[in-house]
Amino acid sequence: MWVGQALGPLTVSITDDLIRVTEQMIPVTDIAFDLAEMRAASIAENIALVQYVLANNIDPATVAPPAGAAAYVQRLARRGVPLTVLLRAYGLGQYQLLDAAIGLILAVPSTDQAARIAELLKFAGTYLDRLNSSMGRIYETERDRWLSSRQAARQQWITRLLDDGDGDVDRPAAEAALGYRLDRQHLAAEVWTLPGATSTDTVRVLEQTRQLIAAAVPGGGTDIVATTGDRDMRLWLPAEDFSLDRLTEQIKASGLPVRVAFGSVGGGVPGFRRTARSAARAKALAVSAGQAAPTVIDFDAVAPFALLADEPDELADLVHRVLGPLAVDNAKTELLRHTLEVFLAESGSYSRTARVLQVHRNTVQYRVQQLTGRYGIAVDTDNFELRFALGVCRWYRHVLTAPI
Repeated sequence: MWVGQALGPLTVSITDDLIRVTEQMIPVTDIAFDLAEMRAASIAENIALVQYVLANNIDPATVAPPAGAAAYVQRLARRGVPLTVLLRAYGLGQYQLLDAAIGLILAVPSTDQAARIAELLKFAGTYLDRLNSSMGRIYETERDRWLSSRQAARQQWITRLLDDGDGDVDRPAAEAALGYRLDRQHLAAEVWTLPGATSTDTVRVLEQTRQLIAAAVPGGGTDIVATTGDRDMRLWLPAEDFSLDRLTEQIKASGLPVRVAFGSVGGGVPGFRRTARSAARAKALAVSAGQAAPTVIDFDAVAPFALLADEPDELADLVHRVLGPLAVDNAKTELLRHTLEVFLAESGSYSRTARVLQVHRNTVQYRVQQLTGRYGIAVDTDNFELRFALGVCRWYRHVLTAPI
């Protein structure tokens, strides 16, 4: 196509104009100065390639992107520049070339101007589609590879931080890889979805829960996310103080089918490990409680029970020694155990217990009579063991005897 040859002397000025316009779309400060020369070279390569293809009547559907342009796209993929911004830049470059080429055609009077412009537009459409498709594949492939390798590196550092015991950790290197400061207070959270959620729902629910938690935790900065299973994830967030009650209400109000277990806040690298361990123990306790587990569980509130997960036989022995026939897994005994827990927490007050349970005072008296008469529970003596046994029943359902 003769217009391709005519474009030859104009490519330098077109390239300069496009570089200036592209700098406004993707500022150098956003992608670091080390890419400025690569971007200029990529634009020059693309302009030169289009001019060459036009001048030599090459089928645009067979043209591959220039090597420099492909390398530039790969670098931007690793910097997180959105693909839409890149494709828009290519479209702008195509427009600049088309504008110049159509101007050349119109400058030469001819009866076939319309046909030449139509041919040029067809070429441009085919070429741009080919370019966008190729660049899109290069971008997505590189982005996926980079994210995968980056996540693998992050996971390796997390593993080293958790497994290194009291050994020395290269903190600056770890912080650089994780994008997270370790010289502060940390709060770990275990998040998992309830049974029945699809894989697509799981991804959405976990991310929405992560956003809720991150917004509720003061301290600023980013968080660390580690996938621990198909339906689980672990978070670390910077935190000096934290309102668990408010977040619990937010998660409940969201209707998200999740459970969240928080660890104890800890400082520095040792605290990073401790909060993760305590969050994991809180999760194990919640899983043990089954459907009766609360939506959000705080390790500090349940530590005496969470620390006993490795002693199942001893827990069962204690429960049956203290509670006797009340340690049976059925609806009636569960109701009585709950009433007894509240009654003890309210210092043996029938009226306060009735208010908490939202039942009549006589109902509480009747239930307590059953506990003391039929089940032989003494409620007027030192009740530490009794309270403890009731808590074990609530968190470790397996210690209960199956109903006959």
